[in-house]
Amino acid sequence: MRLASRSTLVLASMLALAGCHTDRRYVTPEGGATWQLAFPEGAAPFFTGEELTVFLVEQRIELPVRPPNDEELAALSEGDATEFTPYARRPWAARGDYELQVDFTLSNLDDEPQRIAVTLNGINEFHEYVPGVSVVGDETVVDFSGWERTYALDPGERIQVTIREEEIDEVAVDLATVVNGAPNSNQIVFFQNQSSHDARSQMYIPPIVPALVGVRLGMRIEAGEDATEAPPAALEAVVRVRDPADRVVGAGEEPWVLPQPAPFAPVVVEEE
Repeated sequence: MRLASRSTLVLASMLALAGCHTDRRYVTPEGGATWQLAFPEGAAPFFTGEELTVFLVEQRIELPVRPPNDEELAALSEGDATEFTPYARRPWAARGDYELQVDFTLSNLDDEPQRIAVTLNGINEFHEYVPGVSVVGDETVVDFSGWERTYALDPGERIQVTIREEEIDEVAVDLATVVNGAPNSNQIVFFQNQSSHDARSQMYIPPIVPALVGVRLGMRIEAGEDATEAPPAALEAVVRVRDPADRVVGAGEEPWVLPQPAPFAPVVVEEE
């Protein structure tokens, strides 16, 4: 189980009227201006080992996807099942229907330098990627997230970063690829291995890739075995969508209540 965030979570409401949307718009539930994420005071480590302590805080961000009507939903199961393998039906939101971008500010609030990883894991209609910590032989391995970068920050330093549309698209492709039987999840999701030119990925990419209907955004700090609490750090983010297929509802409209996606833990292969 992942460590649940008790931090304040808000996002400004700025969706335009429904229709064909090619400009980026802010995706929102209610209130506030940004997602705000921090390590809860006194929170237990996510993982404690003989030489490694991992602190993790993250939160699901779900998109307000427009619900299909009965006819549209029934059509998703029609035709040759091989066209939507490994899923029981076609996704309502497929790759290319909309594009997501995340802009975040990461702050080291400590009086010591820190290395802080920002993580993003994908959620589609069928599965949610849930990396953890694996023990491979005598080595403890922190599984890669669908997207992650580690930043070295000086005391009090703040940085601004954009997770671009094509990077989040790669998260969607990688999630579909590992679910479709790719034998080494960490190899597939590692950010330098791009599915567009990695033969190890391409043979497992399914015919239809579901779009992400949400993400889990987080911070991770890896410390020594004696660490008892995470150093102070903060993450503020906004999420924007480009929605040409009109899959994301506007303000005041009811989103689709999606079925709970199945957690998918990474498949880790021990090297000989």
